[in-house]
Amino acid sequence: MSIDVGEYVAQISEAHGIKGATRRPDGTVVFAAYRGGEYELCTPDNRLTETDGDITYPQWLEGREALVAHRDVGGTEAYDLVEVDPETGSVTPILDDEFQNQNPQQNPVDSNQLAFLSTRDRSIDLYTIDVEAGDVTKHSETDDPVWAYAWAPDGDAIVYQSGSGHETALRLVDPEAMTDEVLLDEPDSEQSLAMNNRHSGRDAWSENGIVFTTNHETGYRELAIADVSGEYDLHFVNEQDKYNPQWTPDGDIVFDESRHGDWQIRRLHEGDAETVESTGYHQYKEATEDGVYYINHSPTEVGDLKRDGEPVVVESPVEFPTTSPEHVTYESADGEEIAARLYTPDREPIGAIVYIHGGPPAQAYNNLTPPTQTLVQAGFEVLAPDYRGSIGYGRDFRTANMGDLGGGDVDDIVAGADYLRERGHSHVGVFGGSYGGYLTLMAVSTTDAFDTGTSAVGIVNWETAVENSRGYLGDLLRMLMGGTPEEVPELYEERSPITHVDEIDVPLLVIQGGNDPRVPQSEAEQLVSSLDERGIPHEYVLFEDEGHGVVKTENKAEYLTRMISVCQSTFET
Repeated sequence: MSIDVGEYVAQISEAHGIKGATRRPDGTVVFAAYRGGEYELCTPDNRLTETDGDITYPQWLEGREALVAHRDVGGTEAYDLVEVDPETGSVTPILDDEFQNQNPQQNPVDSNQLAFLSTRDRSIDLYTIDVEAGDVTKHSETDDPVWAYAWAPDGDAIVYQSGSGHETALRLVDPEAMTDEVLLDEPDSEQSLAMNNRHSGRDAWSENGIVFTTNHETGYRELAIADVSGEYDLHFVNEQDKYNPQWTPDGDIVFDESRHGDWQIRRLHEGDAETVESTGYHQYKEATEDGVYYINHSPTEVGDLKRDGEPVVVESPVEFPTTSPEHVTYESADGEEIAARLYTPDREPIGAIVYIHGGPPAQAYNNLTPPTQTLVQAGFEVLAPDYRGSIGYGRDFRTANMGDLGGGDVDDIVAGADYLRERGHSHVGVFGGSYGGYLTLMAVSTTDAFDTGTSAVGIVNWETAVENSRGYLGDLLRMLMGGTPEEVPELYEERSPITHVDEIDVPLLVIQGGNDPRVPQSEAEQLVSSLDERGIPHEYVLFEDEGHGVVKTENKAEYLTRMISVCQSTFET
């Protein structure tokens, strides 16, 4: 049964998932839910907080009988760490400054000591703070950013992951002795702790050792357990990429296994793995004595808190139609096989769209993506490819676009358009956000494969992007580009959409957040200014109160409405 597109946009724009959850000792669930335009901490019975900014990712603090959470004002990602009274909802700052402070984890034996990650010194580093005294101490000595960490069970050491997702290592910190030494650094590979959003690395260390993933031996991320000497053994090897391993209280390991857009939660017990959740993509996984809690995103779940496959909190019931994808593959120009999700409407399609995920080290997850679902309901067939550089297909595929951004990955997107035309579509559009927004701009400016494009928060000029993005992200971009603008100037110019603006001859929609710290507003302004000068038809939508993405209900509705309008008007001509 068809649905009015305007009505559908209104419904899906109001669907907001949970951003983090925890439990009080009495079993009461506390979660971050969208209330009145911002995220606040809630219980199933009431709203706890009411303050400026988004309050998200709560954790219970043993011994302090309070919650610690993140606070972000305006989507800038300059997180404060705050302590929240679980009874009154009063908010007391722990760290309230201009830096990005995130991922607090309590010392297992000292309730007043929190470790956390912060940008207070050039990049993301590991720190501790005495909550009562306010004293902050830096512990990581590496030049690489710190992405995840875990306390030793006795609180005497911290293991952390250093590096920007490529050739990452594990290091060991002694907070008292103020030492930081390499624990595990295999060549040409990645050693990774759980990257569980703002809880990264939690529960990686127990009396059984340090659980992590490594692709050193097979080229795929396999489960491994190390001791404090750095010796390790592989466990449950099957040449499938695995992510986010954590210990359970009874000594099992829960982890995610990538299966073509589905990140299956699996539990390893005495060498055998059972599946806890088979569909969708999830966040904030936490293993407790009464089960594995996680927030699940699937075509029918916008971000529900679940335990061992069963709903605990359904904040935004999906009461509107959604479409689950079919898994397909196609060949790129060089013969590389590209896996993709294909979303087909329940009536004859009026056209086709290629959706490009962000990252690039990410996937076209099998979740409820509002632009994709809205396009399908409007009558478009949507292809969501895992282009080279995507995760889930081994190290060789993930690194295939390093030093070649905007090259082979664009070929994969163009081949996706060819695949759709072979299915009988005469018109094909393209849209994407973040790195997907960048590839969208490259696709419409350097190829003639597409009839329209929508780019959200996409990089326009690599040289200014690495200069203006916050420190650690600029370092990551330089690494992905294979050098600095001074070292590979021709590549920076050739692979920047701003260089090819005069080749854009299709309708283009540009979306930007005014507070975006990753792809600053200045990137979009360069593009729009150049489009204006050349008289190229386009629409520009700046959301002053958004960051790196579109979150607020009214903004999502405008974004989706504009995108559908551009596609429909293009395909009707």
